[in-house]
Amino acid sequence: MKPNFFIVGAPKCGTTALYEYLRPHPNIFMSDLKEPHFFASDLGTYPRVKTLQEYTEIFAASAPEHLRVGEASVYYLRSSVAIRNIREFNPEARIIAMFRNPVEMVHSLHSQLLHVAEERESDFETAWRLQDRRNQGLDLPPGSRGSFLLQYAQVGQFGTQTQRLLSVFPRAQVKLILYDDFAASPQGVYDEVMDFLGIPHDNRTDFPRINANKRARLDWLSNFARKPPSALRTAVRRLKEAVGAEGITAVKAKIVVLNTVREKRGPLSPEFRAELVESFREEVSLLSRLLDRDLSHWV
Repeated sequence: MKPNFFIVGAPKCGTTALYEYLRPHPNIFMSDLKEPHFFASDLGTYPRVKTLQEYTEIFAASAPEHLRVGEASVYYLRSSVAIRNIREFNPEARIIAMFRNPVEMVHSLHSQLLHVAEERESDFETAWRLQDRRNQGLDLPPGSRGSFLLQYAQVGQFGTQTQRLLSVFPRAQVKLILYDDFAASPQGVYDEVMDFLGIPHDNRTDFPRINANKRARLDWLSNFARKPPSALRTAVRRLKEAVGAEGITAVKAKIVVLNTVREKRGPLSPEFRAELVESFREEVSLLSRLLDRDLSHWV
C-alpha cells in the first residue's frame, strides 16, 4: 500500500518514541526501516532508499486493515525538497512534525552524532564553531555521509522549516507537536495523533521512555561498526556474502548495543548557552507565531 502519513522531524524531538508507540497499532503499518529519507533527494548519499521501487518494497507487508501506512525520516523537515516531493507523491498525506527548544535539540543532536561516529569533536562548543569550515568540506569525520549533518544551526531553524511545510501542505493535513507537551503527557499527545490520523484508538496506556542520551564506550569501535577500516573490508565483504546484508546489519547493530552507555549530558556553559539562545531567537519567534503558542521560555 502507498504510505499516507509521514513523521518528518525534527531529530531529537521525540520522533523515535512516537514511531515506536505507533508501530503496534493494529490499524497502522510503519516501515521497519526507520528513516529511509527517500524524498530528501538534496541530502546527497544520506538517504538509505534511493529508488521508488526500493521505497515501495518497504511497505510491501502492509495490508487492508492498515488504515494508515507511514514512515519516519527526521531530516525531511530540514530538506529543501522533501516536503514538496511528498506532496507530489501523495497530495492527501498527513504530516506530523515535532519540535523542542532548539538549544536543547542541537546539544542532544551533537551527542547522538558522536554516538554514531558522524561527529568526532567531543566538545559541542568547538563543533558549533566548526560549522563554516565543515560546510566547505573541511574537518569532517572520516567517512562522513554529508557535511549537512553537522550544520547544527540549520537543523534548528524550526520556524523557517514549519513555514515551508505549511506553504506546501494544507494546515488540516499537518500535526505540529511540541516535545514539551509530549514529555509531559505522552498519553495526551498519542490520543491527539489518533484523532489526527482518523483511526480507532487501541487503548494504549503504556509509554516507556525511548532513545535516552547515549555515548559510545569506545570511539574506535563505533567507527568500526559504521565503516570498517580498508584492511578489513575484504573480510567484511566475504562475511556479507556468507550471511547476507541483513546478517551484516544485525552484527553491526549488536556491536552498537554492546558499545553503548546511557548517561546524562554535561551542561553547556552559561555564556555559550546565551549565544545559542540568541542565534535561535528569531526562529523561535516565528515558530511561536505559526503555532500560536508562547515559546518565550525557550529564549
